[in-house]
Amino acid sequence: MENQKNDNLNMLEAIVQNTEMGKNTLDQLVPMAEDEQFKAELLRQRNIYRQLNQEAHAAIDACGGSAQGQSTMAKLNTKVSIGMKTITDKSTRNLAEMLTQGSGMGVVDCIKSQKDYPDAAPGSKRLMQKLQDFEEDNRLKLEQYL
Repeated sequence: MENQKNDNLNMLEAIVQNTEMGKNTLDQLVPMAEDEQFKAELLRQRNIYRQLNQEAHAAIDACGGSAQGQSTMAKLNTKVSIGMKTITDKSTRNLAEMLTQGSGMGVVDCIKSQKDYPDAAPGSKRLMQKLQDFEEDNRLKLEQYL
C-alpha cells in the first residue's frame, strides 16, 4: 500500500515537473513568435500544459501530498538555455525545433515514469498517458514549422 502511494505521488510529481517545463518554456517563447498561426499553436499548447498541471496538483492534494515542481535551478537553467539558443535566431523554425526537441524529451520522461512507478493509481497512469499523447501530438503539429 505504501509503495502504491509513493509510486502515485512520484508519478504525479513527474507530471507536475513536465508540465511546468512546458508552460515555462512557452511563457518565454510565445512573445518571440511572429507567425500568428504558430503563436496560436503555442498558446493552445500552453493552455493544455496548464490544465494538465492543475489536474496533477489536484490529484496530489487529494492524496495528502504536496507538489515540489521544478527546482529554481532547473527553471534558471532552462531560461538561460532558451536565451542562448534564441539570442541570434528567433525564427519560427528555430523555435519549433527547440519545442520539438523538448516534447521529445517530455515523451521519454513519460515513458520512464510509467516504468519507474508501476504501482501508481490508474487515474495517475491515465493522466501520464494523456500527457505523453499530448507531447507526441505537439511534435507532429510542430513539424510543419521546421
